[in-house]
Amino acid sequence: MNGVLTAVLVYAAALVGAASGIYGVMASRSLLKLLVSIEVLFNSIILTAAYIGVVVHAGPGFYSLLLATIVLTIAEIAVVAAILVLVYRRRRSLGVEALRELRG
Repeated sequence: MNGVLTAVLVYAAALVGAASGIYGVMASRSLLKLLVSIEVLFNSIILTAAYIGVVVHAGPGFYSLLLATIVLTIAEIAVVAAILVLVYRRRRSLGVEALRELRG
C-alpha cells in the first residue's frame, strides 16, 4: 500500500509542477518569469522521468540520458540568461514587448 501511495503522491507532485510551469508560461509578461516557469516545467518532467526509472528498474543508460538532459538544461539557462541581460541592456525592460521590438 505504501508503494501505491508514494506513486500517487509523486505523480500528483509532478502534475502540480507541470501545471504551474504551463500556467506561468501562458500568463507571464516578464521574460524572467517566463524563464523560471519553463525551468519549473522542465524540472518536473525530469523528476517524473527519474521516478519512473526507479519504478521500472532502468539501467545506467537511462540515467545517463537524464544526466545529459540536465546538463543541456543548464546550458540553456546560461544562454537564455545571457540573452536576457543583453535585452535588458538594450531596452531597459524585461517585458515580452521588448522582444517584439527587436525583430529585424
